[in-house]
Amino acid sequence: MADSILSLLFGPDGLSPPEWLRLAFAGGSRSRPSCRICGSYGHRHKDCKSGTVIEGGVTSGLRSGHGKGSWDTGSRKPDGEHHGGRGYRGRGGGRGGNRWGYRPGGQSGGRPGQSGGGPRPQNRNDHNQNISEVADMMENLAICTETSGENAALSKRIIAFEGKEWPFPIRREYNSTGTPLPVITNYYELSIGLETKIARYDFEIDGRNRSKEMIDAFIRIAFPTDVEYLCPDYARYLYTPGDWAPQQQEYSYAPNASNELAGHKFTIKSKLTLNIDGYRDYIAASDALISSALPGSNESTENSVIPVEFQGVLMALNSIILRNPRLKNRDLIHAKGNTLYNPASKQNFRQNLSSVNGLDIGHAAYILTGLHASVRPGSQRCLVNASKATNIFYRNEKLVECFNLRPGAPGSINVLDGPLQARDITSCNQFLRGVLLRVDLPDGSSQFRVFSGVSDKNAHQATWGNNNAGTQVTYSTYSAQVGRPLRIPNMQLFSFRSQSGSTRSEFPIEWCTIAKGQRYKLRLNGAATVTMIQKSCVDPLVYMANLGEEFSKVFRAEDETGNRTLNHYGLSVGDGLLKVDARKLEMPNVRLGNKITATIRPHDGSWSNRDVRFHRPVAIPSHIVLQILVDNSPQVGVQNGVSPSCRQAVTDLLGVCQQYGMNVTAGSLLGSMTLHLQLSDPSGAHDSIISFFRDKIAKLKTQHGGVPLVFCYLPSNDPRYYNAVKRGGDVFAGVLTVCMDGSKLEAQSNKRAYNLTLALKVNLKCGGINHTTEEDSKLLNIFPELKQNGVMLLGADVSHSGKRDLPSIAAVVGSYEPSHSRLNAEISLQTNKEMIERMGESVETHLKYFHTKNNRLPSSIVMFRDGVSESQYRQVLEKEVVAIDNAINQICYQLKVGDDKRPKLTVLVVGKRHHTRFFPIPSRVQGLDDKTPPGLVVDRAVTAIYEKDFFLQAHGAIKGTPRPAHYFVIRDDLKLGDAAIQQMAFVWSFSFGRSFRSISYAPPAYCADIACGRARAWFQHEVEKIRGQPVASGSGAGTDLATVADANLRTVSAAGTLHADLVDKMWYI
Repeated sequence: MADSILSLLFGPDGLSPPEWLRLAFAGGSRSRPSCRICGSYGHRHKDCKSGTVIEGGVTSGLRSGHGKGSWDTGSRKPDGEHHGGRGYRGRGGGRGGNRWGYRPGGQSGGRPGQSGGGPRPQNRNDHNQNISEVADMMENLAICTETSGENAALSKRIIAFEGKEWPFPIRREYNSTGTPLPVITNYYELSIGLETKIARYDFEIDGRNRSKEMIDAFIRIAFPTDVEYLCPDYARYLYTPGDWAPQQQEYSYAPNASNELAGHKFTIKSKLTLNIDGYRDYIAASDALISSALPGSNESTENSVIPVEFQGVLMALNSIILRNPRLKNRDLIHAKGNTLYNPASKQNFRQNLSSVNGLDIGHAAYILTGLHASVRPGSQRCLVNASKATNIFYRNEKLVECFNLRPGAPGSINVLDGPLQARDITSCNQFLRGVLLRVDLPDGSSQFRVFSGVSDKNAHQATWGNNNAGTQVTYSTYSAQVGRPLRIPNMQLFSFRSQSGSTRSEFPIEWCTIAKGQRYKLRLNGAATVTMIQKSCVDPLVYMANLGEEFSKVFRAEDETGNRTLNHYGLSVGDGLLKVDARKLEMPNVRLGNKITATIRPHDGSWSNRDVRFHRPVAIPSHIVLQILVDNSPQVGVQNGVSPSCRQAVTDLLGVCQQYGMNVTAGSLLGSMTLHLQLSDPSGAHDSIISFFRDKIAKLKTQHGGVPLVFCYLPSNDPRYYNAVKRGGDVFAGVLTVCMDGSKLEAQSNKRAYNLTLALKVNLKCGGINHTTEEDSKLLNIFPELKQNGVMLLGADVSHSGKRDLPSIAAVVGSYEPSHSRLNAEISLQTNKEMIERMGESVETHLKYFHTKNNRLPSSIVMFRDGVSESQYRQVLEKEVVAIDNAINQICYQLKVGDDKRPKLTVLVVGKRHHTRFFPIPSRVQGLDDKTPPGLVVDRAVTAIYEKDFFLQAHGAIKGTPRPAHYFVIRDDLKLGDAAIQQMAFVWSFSFGRSFRSISYAPPAYCADIACGRARAWFQHEVEKIRGQPVASGSGAGTDLATVADANLRTVSAAGTLHADLVDKMWYI
């Protein structure tokens, strides 16, 4: 397959990609037309003598030969036949054909692969013909949604919910505005047989090992003939065919049992037959659903969008489709949910991927690619959403080989034989906290234990126990006696959480290996993030081809008997990806300075930044230039003046600001200073920078008044310097800060683009407006009061630390002027939870500020809530929206505003963490890297069946396959139509002031996300201190988790809050 993709990407005959793509989609070469029947270039298809037309379709076109233990294509033979690979676990040949399925099937191994038709043309340019045929295939793919049928089904759904209690607004129309644009989506249809019966049992396991592997081993040993049909969810349930029943309820295995189940007890009880017929009625909006009751709005459900009775069916189907892939290839890593990762796909990082107190962990993790497949209800059909997945996993290797505490250490051991210093202990605790390690004991046995900290004893000091002679011995002595002497006995032992059945909780690092299949938990640094993005980006048509091929290999038939798990349950997955009706919305009206309307490029949603001015430029306030240098200075010191490179960088930036209309007044420079930090004391940099802002910068501010702007020229992109500068400016000094990466600036030949990005930030920070959508005619039709500044936007997000005992950061932003590009931010800390505890207080603050600026309350409030999953929609409605209502009521009472003037509220949840993608239908004038355009909206077929939701791609993807934003309406007092909601979300995607292009989702939600990230800089120093501490004994238990979390919240909160002088500034942008 790799050869095929390279061939497609680089083309034949040395042609450049644009030229060969044009020829390929034109169906011929530069001088010869191609035959659509046999593939030859010497004649046209009407003159072809061959009697067989090359056929192909989605089924054969997205399948290829199976390879043993990997996702590879079949082999090619010299005679032009394309043979299937060996197949999984050596079962014989799989499906043949090349990637698109237009060539003959494989004939080696097991059964022949499916034939695409006639013989494979031998012409070296035949892949040009392939692309032309692919275009035909995609254009002829049946649309899964037929307009009249969809409208009829929608009418039935409206009737089904009429008069019934349901918490969310119901869809009453489809968007018919814009231009029709069919697209392909990454969904397959899942057919459920009329005789399908599924039962669910409560499944319990009692023992120290509750892993997926242990559950699979139990099913394999206890039910050897039913392995393929018993489908656990690896949490609490076991799904079985409706007529299956266990012979007993409890299965116990003695501690001395001869298999891996020793010492465990398994319980299968409480059978429940799932309502498959009701689920089918729910999807189809049948007459049976119309006459039935729905669960009340206060009923707890696993997924708050789907009625609880049908959610159980959905969970069962997700477990069932995953069973066969897990059985037929046990090398795949089954991560959280229905995602399988292929260990053979690993890609290494070339640099240290996280900042862990100086610890080098560049070899501790790698990137894996995989496949996600989940069952979802769709309009009139059940669907399987399939997508490619990319994630970072810890290496399954010896711990001493995964990180480096002593650069340049000899041998394969990256730590020297000596005691760890305080900094090293902190580094190990930060890196390994909560990581599962496999401890390989000298007697050949193994234990899986969770790391908790570094011990205070080494192998010479800690006692292992009694040897065979009954004498107490140390770890080092015991290891030597059993023939495994320790190479680094003078290093402290590692401590682990206590575990039932084990008397020891300390082990040498040499015995420790990181357990397989663990996702990397630490925050990536900038360079590693770039690497991750580069590795995961795939152009749409390549993505689509790879997806179809890999889905077939992993989730479809293994041999001629088919997927036996699905067959047994009466389930089948459709042959091809679905083609759905979408709409392309018109580009909005974006106003720049001097009343100029931006000319938006329709293919990427951007506009020119040349020869334009900001919509409302402001003057540069009093400012300070600060350069931070890390050198061999004997002590931290401050000197007046900065280096020529720093001075030039600030001059260039101010020049760009002036080009866009900002004024720089004479005498506005308050001073230039250089802060020297010690290279030998990197950990002290934070405190030194904080002291500088608290003393020097704050003093200059007091002397001159106002809120000055500080240009900070940093030595590198090390987050320690950035975090300290932001905390010093935002919390202690109350000044605006603009950071400039000196290493990046000095390496760039074209500094204008870098300075342009900074200029956009400077104007926003200082109170300006870069561009506005307030004069867009469609937006004014939806909100006529916009001209009177009667609309307020809110955005909210919560950022988590990844640890349950560490605080979460919540941000709520609010607009107060009609461009909606200026949003104030309210920050709060809370224990680790998604619902925002201080939502009401934050919204009340924004309403008060809006009233202060405009002498009125908004008549309409639109809120975008980011970062919540479907299962939390109802919680947002019942907790956060209620808090917003209370805040509105409180303000209205204080201002004596009547009910007729009370602001109306519409709330949308916006998410990007989903697996839905859309692909363009290839045309004969496009290339493989073509993408769906900005303004693409899909509100049918793959969306919620009854509720108002839609997918909107508002941006033009710079690299890879675009990911649309998903919007779900949970409250709509404004009674906006579906078309109006989609249009306003699209228009406001152009209001983000930090770029000359639209962004991928609503700017209020994005600004809330940015504010969370910025506030994290205030607290990160304290969080790292907590991470560097060993885990207290038993702190993983739920009994004292809340106590630890409350203590950590108090500790982190003491780091400070936003300075009062910045509350009405865009300090976070």
